[in-house]
Amino acid sequence: MRLARKWMTVLLSLLLLVSIGITALAEEAEVPQPVTETVAELPAEEPAEKLVAELSEEPAEASSGDTKAAAVSYYKNYVAIGDSCGSGVGLPQYLQLAAETGQMWIACEKIEGSYPTLLAEALGVETYSQYHFPGARTADIRYLLDPTFRADWVLLGQAMYLSNGVVSKENLDAYRDEVIEAVRNADLISVDVGINDCWLPIVAALYDIAGEGRSNGRLLTVPELVARFGSIGALMDNVLSYVRAWVANPLRWGAYVSKLTNAMFKWVVDYQVNTAAIMDRIYQLNPNATLIVCGMYNPVEGWGLVGVDNTIQLLMQPYYSMLNLRKKLEVQLYRGNAIYVDMSGVELVTDHFTIPLFEFATEGIFGYNPHPTLDGARTQLQHILKALHIPTR
Repeated sequence: MRLARKWMTVLLSLLLLVSIGITALAEEAEVPQPVTETVAELPAEEPAEKLVAELSEEPAEASSGDTKAAAVSYYKNYVAIGDSCGSGVGLPQYLQLAAETGQMWIACEKIEGSYPTLLAEALGVETYSQYHFPGARTADIRYLLDPTFRADWVLLGQAMYLSNGVVSKENLDAYRDEVIEAVRNADLISVDVGINDCWLPIVAALYDIAGEGRSNGRLLTVPELVARFGSIGALMDNVLSYVRAWVANPLRWGAYVSKLTNAMFKWVVDYQVNTAAIMDRIYQLNPNATLIVCGMYNPVEGWGLVGVDNTIQLLMQPYYSMLNLRKKLEVQLYRGNAIYVDMSGVELVTDHFTIPLFEFATEGIFGYNPHPTLDGARTQLQHILKALHIPTR
């Protein structure tokens, strides 16, 4: 009897457990039904309104694996950094500002028609900051971004005169905090610098030596020479002063050779080292931003020895291709999301041979102006949009 009671108890317990399980399954099966009914009772407009509201909200932070995809698909704050290649030199608004201020080179102005401004408009960004300094080298942009990097003898000397005061230690110091803060808050950054590394250190060394051979009793800067003697007169004065310095100061020959040697070293090495350092510094400040690294166009596009043979352009192209190859390599090694943009085929203001020296540089069409025209800037824009995989018209 006791055994029968035990078995009855076990059977009742099993029946109770089965009934509880069936009830739970029934409840789970019934869960979607109330939701379906609720959705059916909502007004037809509400799902669409909810979708619009969700799209207008700030995007959620992407995980580390999705950073690149999120950065390419959404840009809110754009910062452009570089030299005169993106500053709009020669464009109508730039010429107007130059006439109003009396300055040949103008820094950090959002010029209508320049490719950074066109890009900001095409992307519809909320904030756009432009920090392009005509005459800047990679060493100068590195100094701008990194307080631990020391100014070199070019920045402390001729750079200020060859840029009409735009590129100087004092001016870069004044902009540094603002630029660093802008980079930290950006989700899209473009860097376009390097073309001045190809000539400015050597020219600065030549002008430094020529300054010691002046016969006018005081050191005249190149802009002062041009203002006083004109382009040809300033060039002749520099040549004669350079020769006079060597003749009159034999005890300074060692210093002159050292200066020229250092300039050649900087010509070969600075671009290589500073390009990587600039990108690394940007990553330190903002590892999540998309970085656009602009290649260099050939500044002697269309130049030839006789007529329109393009000999000079063809002779110089391998050199600029080599420099761009270095940028491509750094983009591949970049720890974040970096994109290299080819800038070949850009129409320039000066499309024929002229003397490529500061004495003949101009912001207009007469003289040496290796900067993009309005059509050239539009080509630069198309190159960037294509690299970002953004449809173009």
